[in-house]
Amino acid sequence: MSSSHAAPSSKSVKFYSASLSAGAASDSKFVVDIVNRLEERNRLQVPIDGVDRTPANLAPPFFGEEAFVWSRFREQFHPLANDMEDATVPTADKPDGFDNFETQPNYEGVIDRRSPSLEAGQKTYHVKIRLTETDDIVLFESPSHVVSLDAEEAARVQEQNRRFETRPKARRTADAEAQTRDLPCKSRSVNTECIHRQDVASFVSNYDMYDTYNDLERHTKEINVADSASKLEITTYSREGMEDIDERLNRNANFHLSSMILQRLLAGNVYREQQIRFRNMYPPDPCREDIRYLYRLDVLWTYRTVETLGKPVASASWCPANGDIVALAYGIYGHTGSDDRGCGFVYVWNIKNPVNPERRYRFDCPVTCVAFSRRTPQLLAVGLYDGRVQVRDITDTTQTPLAVSNRDRFPVYQPIWDLKWVEFDNEGKDEVIAVSQNGWVMKYTLTIGQYLLPYPLLRLDRVEGTPEGQTSTGTSAPADQQPVRVQSDLHPQALCVTIHPVQKDKYYIGTDEGAVHWCSINDPFQHLGVLQMHSRGIFCLEYSPWSPRIFLTCSGDWSIRIWIEELPEPIVTLCTGFAPIQAAYWSPTNSTVIASVTRSGVQLWDLKRRSSKPASETTLGSLTTALTVVRFTNCGRCLLVGDAEGKAHVCALEDMPFPPHFQYRELQSALYGKLVTTPELLTRVKRMGYLGY
Repeated sequence: MSSSHAAPSSKSVKFYSASLSAGAASDSKFVVDIVNRLEERNRLQVPIDGVDRTPANLAPPFFGEEAFVWSRFREQFHPLANDMEDATVPTADKPDGFDNFETQPNYEGVIDRRSPSLEAGQKTYHVKIRLTETDDIVLFESPSHVVSLDAEEAARVQEQNRRFETRPKARRTADAEAQTRDLPCKSRSVNTECIHRQDVASFVSNYDMYDTYNDLERHTKEINVADSASKLEITTYSREGMEDIDERLNRNANFHLSSMILQRLLAGNVYREQQIRFRNMYPPDPCREDIRYLYRLDVLWTYRTVETLGKPVASASWCPANGDIVALAYGIYGHTGSDDRGCGFVYVWNIKNPVNPERRYRFDCPVTCVAFSRRTPQLLAVGLYDGRVQVRDITDTTQTPLAVSNRDRFPVYQPIWDLKWVEFDNEGKDEVIAVSQNGWVMKYTLTIGQYLLPYPLLRLDRVEGTPEGQTSTGTSAPADQQPVRVQSDLHPQALCVTIHPVQKDKYYIGTDEGAVHWCSINDPFQHLGVLQMHSRGIFCLEYSPWSPRIFLTCSGDWSIRIWIEELPEPIVTLCTGFAPIQAAYWSPTNSTVIASVTRSGVQLWDLKRRSSKPASETTLGSLTTALTVVRFTNCGRCLLVGDAEGKAHVCALEDMPFPPHFQYRELQSALYGKLVTTPELLTRVKRMGYLGY
């Protein structure tokens, strides 16, 4: 409330108990009820611990010091109640409230909703209350303790921090957060990545647009929209005859051929320099001054796929007619768990596309060995872990095998560890010799039908007595300490097979007892001889490319031995240390170089230099990954190394000695040099005369 002769800040309104008696004389039931309640409240007293805790009387907020009693309120408003019918409504330009008492509002028809018992004709008083906004009340505030370096107060804050750090510390403190996971910080800006824009354009000719719109067929469908009576139109475009484009392309041989050629072109852009080195288009200059023989291996590329990741490379075979093609078998190696023997793969890779194989063959069991035919280079023989043998034609794009072994004629259920193509038959038949774990030597003939014709050649037996050659135990053991032969151990495991380079009907078999059996295709179930060459299993046997009478063997007794036919003792022994040798092969370009592989690395031997240790040893991949396969390429300028993780590394031979002009003479000279310490054996070797071709 306000007055014209005093400031609003010096006025207040108070209610006194003297006004209660004046209000009690009123004839309004509503007023009488309020007065009675107030009097009853004034009579109540709340003592707590001897102290009067009675709440104070309810009163409106103070707006001034002038006291306003109930009798004065009746004197100002009650006499005017009869004249309210003639009163006029305040105009809009005058304030509406208690600031102006000259113009009274019209209370006609106003009924107090809190008192429904009032009579219809009885008038009530209408009091307006103005609500004003109070000052803001701060309940919680967390000021920032971090200041940006570019702020105005940054220098002052840094100085304050420096003083705090250099103050004499009375107790230990830790600069770390407490009772919170993240430090609450406030930043003045937000950093975002820069948005780069690029203009992209494409060219479409009028012929393309005409053909596209001419072949499009328009279809319109209507569907009901949920919670609505309207319909939504859907427009789709389809090209006639092109609904199953993916399926049609997969069945199209021309598409596969085109995609293969395109992949070769794209891979040539990336591996051009490596392919040039593989083909040896730029051979090293023999007249240069900085020639050093380091016997290095430089990895050109690695054959690997996601599907064969974790499958060991069990075997490898280069195509004899095309040195760019190699077949890799993915199966098992060593003590592989039964859970990992689910399936096997054979991939045919080409150096023109080192990223993707050009042929993929999947089998329901691990693959143990593969071999290309020399007479018919497109035929690939595959040996499986369950004893089956298949022949595939790599020129056929389908997954159908050319022929498989028939178990109804002769069942073999043991793993096939090695196989070779036979070149002896004069009738031009394609035949395969396969050796299995149970000692069977089988010959399979490719016929017109879908099955390979099986023919058993021999089943190996344990060697009785003491065979000629190296003793398996080093010294002769007493009779009471001889190993006992059990029924399941009567037949040794056939681990490798090799065809004689000149006598094509003669083949050699290496067993797990360290013996080599040589037999003939013309004399089935007969032995031509047996020789004890190692004390452990023989993994590989290969003839020298420059001599039909010199061959090498590698075994699990950590040694490589070079033999001459008709001699029962080795002429050279190469030891790698404490690691079994998985494979060893002669170099096709250098008669004195031999490559071998162990679980830890690849060794290159040179008989001209030394035999106590390899000329070089290279580790490929990780240190925990075992190496399984090593193979020279047909040209002899590169080396393929497979590991137990399903990767095949193609390595170039760097800083190698130049091939001699007379290969056999260099080999003979190197072998004679190794036999200087054994003059008796050297004399026997010289008496054999010429051993080359």
